[in-house]
Amino acid sequence: MSDYQDLCEMYGRSPGDPEFIDDLIDEFSEEEYEWFSENEDKNHFELLAEQLSSVGEILRMDVPQSAQFSFLVMIHAHVVSALEGYLAGAFIHNVCNSEELTRKLVESDPEFANRKFTLREIYEQKDTLKLTVSTYLRGLIFHDLKKVVPMYRDVLGHRFEDLSWLFHAVKKRHDCVHRAGLDKDGKKIDLSVDSIFELLEKAIDLANGVERSLAELKRKDL
Repeated sequence: MSDYQDLCEMYGRSPGDPEFIDDLIDEFSEEEYEWFSENEDKNHFELLAEQLSSVGEILRMDVPQSAQFSFLVMIHAHVVSALEGYLAGAFIHNVCNSEELTRKLVESDPEFANRKFTLREIYEQKDTLKLTVSTYLRGLIFHDLKKVVPMYRDVLGHRFEDLSWLFHAVKKRHDCVHRAGLDKDGKKIDLSVDSIFELLEKAIDLANGVERSLAELKRKDL
């Protein structure tokens, strides 16, 4: 199932319904718009760095042995979620604040390109476009790396290096969230303080790489 299909299912609509996106925008409440306005200017890298730094401090706490595994399960899930939030926030902020990047998204994303409006109509309604793009992107699942990797490449020009560690971490996160740290066979997944520290290091390295690409984009615009 695609991200767009997931979004349609969330709202009880059909992927073939040409009115879905327009109706979704009409339902975009004032409260949600205020949330978007307040959060689009956040420094998502700084937010991620603060979250990961706090995890590092928490990992140094004394935790009873009987609670150690549950503690690591929660921390692992939190780190992956924080990274997912960064990937989403950084992408949405930069795309929604650039007509060029918005156009790249519209032209490169197959599901977005199939909307009923044309590119001419899009650029005649720039205010609505910003909300349309924001709503669509906020409905995507940013730990779905098969979707995120090509979006970052095609829209932001960022190419991720080896992400096998992140695929593995996301899979573990699924076990943490849905089975309290047990795999499909009911066995505890492999987690340790060292594995979390390693994940923290790789997460911040990944984000640093994204930030370098974003900085390069801004230099090109000058």
